[in-house]
Amino acid sequence: MASREEYIDKLEKQLREWNTQIDELQKRVNEESQDLKAKLDERMDELREKRSRLRSKLDKIKDSGDDVFEDIKADSEKLWKDVKKGFSEIREIVKE
Repeated sequence: MASREEYIDKLEKQLREWNTQIDELQKRVNEESQDLKAKLDERMDELREKRSRLRSKLDKIKDSGDDVFEDIKADSEKLWKDVKKGFSEIREIVKE
């Protein structure tokens, strides 16, 4: 099991990577047809919102003690999976 500090580092690194990927995906989305672009823009907004929520969880982890870390970590893990799924879905749509 990762320590609190290791988890914070892992999450910060992943959030930075996702920020870059969101920018790259947005460029690709902007090149799509208007109908598809509208659909993708909605998905991108959802992805950004989940990423922001994950950032908030990270801030809570940083400010919390070890006693509540595991509770916050569980919520963060769910958001992490949701963000990864969102990226996969958008990439699949853009590939088509």
